[in-house]
This record gives sequence, structure tokens and C-alpha cells, in this order.
Amino acid sequence: MDTFLFLIITYVMGFLTAIPIGATQIEIAKRSLNSHLRAAYMVALGSVSSDFMYGSIALFGVAPFLKSPIVVAIFGIVATVILWLLAFFTFRDGKKANMLELTHPTLKSKRLSYVTGFSLAVTNPMMIVWWLIGVRIIKDLGLVTDFDTHISLLFLAAGTAGLASYLMTLANTLHWAKRFISNEMMKKVNYGLGVVLILLSIYFLGTSIRVLVNL
Repeated sequence: MDTFLFLIITYVMGFLTAIPIGATQIEIAKRSLNSHLRAAYMVALGSVSSDFMYGSIALFGVAPFLKSPIVVAIFGIVATVILWLLAFFTFRDGKKANMLELTHPTLKSKRLSYVTGFSLAVTNPMMIVWWLIGVRIIKDLGLVTDFDTHISLLFLAAGTAGLASYLMTLANTLHWAKRFISNEMMKKVNYGLGVVLILLSIYFLGTSIRVLVNL
């Protein structure tokens, strides 16, 4: 096995997996754009912790209860409620006079930021599927034939590093870019983030309702 190539490809897959815009990226953006960089890091860390947990479940035994439609629906409903709350705070902050100086405790608190990141990510048990897809890709490329404990741990470490790298890069980039953003532009960005959170909540709610209807 070419260990170096295996680690590089796994890292890149983790990095690319984190790119699509989701609630975690939005929460990171809100904090980074308002100079709460450490809090943004904690959102990323919370999200990555959940992803690592699901990766461990995927590689060392998929928990049967996660296959239950009822559990999937519950996760979706919980995600919907969390997203509604985040959207409410986002729209509320958007009405403040100076969007570039938001100091709300939910944005500044590193502990709450970690919980926010973990809570958003843990409501997406489908992350297990992404880890399993990654395993399939690695096997199809002929890099690994058997995912023993050692290989699985390397896979988890490299994939998690990729996920974390993108989220940290996003936080740093937005923190740097905020100096070029006016207060009015920031209000528009904040409103846009709130709209995306609402759309995400509708998606999760629709998925949960569809699962419950089909029971």
C-alpha cells in the first residue's frame, strides 16, 4: 500500500466533503465576519467532532438504530428546530445598527459555539454514508484491500484533517475579508445567511415528513 498517496487522497476527499454550504459553514461565517475567530474555530471543531464520531461508527460498525426511519425522522425534526432558532438569531442580529460589531454571547462564547457546531453536524447521520462512500472509493482505486484497525484509524485521521482544514480555511478567509465589507453589505450577507438557514430547515422538515408518511 502506498501510504502517502492513501493519506493524500483521503485528506482531499475530507476537504471536498466540507465545501458544500450548510448550517455549519453559515455559523462559521457569522462569527468570522464579526471578529469572533476563536468562536468560529470552535464551531468547526464541534462539527468535526461529530463527523469523526460518525466516521468511527461507519468504520467500526454501523449502529442499527441509525437505519431506523423513525430515528432519521427525529434527527430531521431536531435539525429543523435548531435551524429555526439559528435563523431567528441571524435575522434579529441583522436589524442591529452596526453589523460589524456584533457582540451577542451566542456568537462570542466558545463553549456555545462548539455545542452549536456539534449539534448541527450530529443531526446529519447520513455523514455515515459519506464515510462509507470514501471507503469504497479507496478500495476501487486499489489503495487498500482490507480496512483493518490501523488503516481505519489512518483513514479517519486523514479524512477528519481534510474536513477541519476546509472549515478553518473558511473561517480565516472570511475573517480576513471582513475588512473589505461595509456595514450595509454585512446586513445583506446576514439576511442571506438567514434565508439559507430557513431553506435548510424546510429541507430537513420535508425529509422528516416524507419519511413519516411512508412508514
